[in-house]
Amino acid sequence: MRFVLALGSMLALAACGGPSSENTAGMDHTNHDAMPGTAFGSENTESVSRQMTEIDIRASWMRPHPAGRDVTAAYVVLDLSEGSEDLLESVEIDGAERVELHGHFMTSEGVMQMREIGPQRVSDAGPLVFTPGGRHLMVFGLAQVVEGDTVNGTLILQNAGAVPVTFEVRSMPPGQVTEF
Repeated sequence: MRFVLALGSMLALAACGGPSSENTAGMDHTNHDAMPGTAFGSENTESVSRQMTEIDIRASWMRPHPAGRDVTAAYVVLDLSEGSEDLLESVEIDGAERVELHGHFMTSEGVMQMREIGPQRVSDAGPLVFTPGGRHLMVFGLAQVVEGDTVNGTLILQNAGAVPVTFEVRSMPPGQVTEF
């Protein structure tokens, strides 16, 4: 039984983890409340002060769909160019049924799992980073995307409002070599 639990956890981590993860069999993103533990990326989610903000977007990309699945992961880096704080409340991606902000959690049994983390603070202390193995965007119900496609979306922030973003579909993060 422990082997089955460990194998299931590894497969779920692989879906949002490293660059070579294409197998997402066994992923279940429906019962996040049943996952107790310590979170990466769940802090700083309360409301922020009302102010004018401007957000810079960089390194926005999305993984191609794993074979036979309608779920994938997307990543982005947000920086404040004006203001001292804002709150990323949600993300919409054209054609997707829903997008969830996710983080990784360590259970009391020492197993890494992922779940929805809710709104995330963007501050002048540094960028808000969504990256493989950390915070990420889980994209559900999007038609199949492949390497080289682009997908439009919108970041919804408390102060800055709707900020457009374009995700480049690629297997590796921008700036990493995909072929030798």
